[in-house]
Amino acid sequence: MWFKKSGSGDDVAAGQRFRSTGPTTILWEVSVVYRHPWEPTPHVRLQRVGVPSDVKTIALATLHDERYFAPAG
Repeated sequence: MWFKKSGSGDDVAAGQRFRSTGPTTILWEVSVVYRHPWEPTPHVRLQRVGVPSDVKTIALATLHDERYFAPAG
């Protein structure tokens, strides 16, 4: 795979849950935090809670952007 797991003290860890903040709220769980060798920013792989085949990878900065996601606390 072209990813390398990031262990550089990122503030998001596997198992944390976030909800999308669009018109339809979807609950996502972080499965792993990655750092692409060619990019300076880490990425996270999200799995939709209840639908584990629904997976996406986004930049960690996007996960922190409250226009798109909020912690499911």
